[in-house]
Amino acid sequence: MPERITRNRKLTAQEAACLREARAEFSTRPSQAELIESGEYVGPMSIEEYLTWRKGAGDQPLARQLQAAIAATGQSTHAVARASGVAAPVLQRFVKGERGITLETAGRLAAYLGLALLPATQRDTGKNEG
Repeated sequence: MPERITRNRKLTAQEAACLREARAEFSTRPSQAELIESGEYVGPMSIEEYLTWRKGAGDQPLARQLQAAIAATGQSTHAVARASGVAAPVLQRFVKGERGITLETAGRLAAYLGLALLPATQRDTGKNEG
């Protein structure tokens, strides 16, 4: 069991205010018992559930757009990986929907494919703030 942290001094006014604010925020959230009672809490995921959930990371809009752009090049995933500086196994698993990718990797792919990563508000309005 972790060691309990004790205070050896009185909180400053700012620290006390932050603590009150945090307690107020969490006071409106349901407890685990309340969630279980409501049927909304299902407990921790099993490894199979986690892997199924993780696999769905490739279903996100950015992932779908990148997958479509990669397919549209007509190049092999290995060639795209090499040219964009992304590890081939990472790209292959991403294209198959077996894993997600980091924003850094998405940026490398976007740069190679001639795409821009923009927030949805900028993309939808066509504005480029900057």
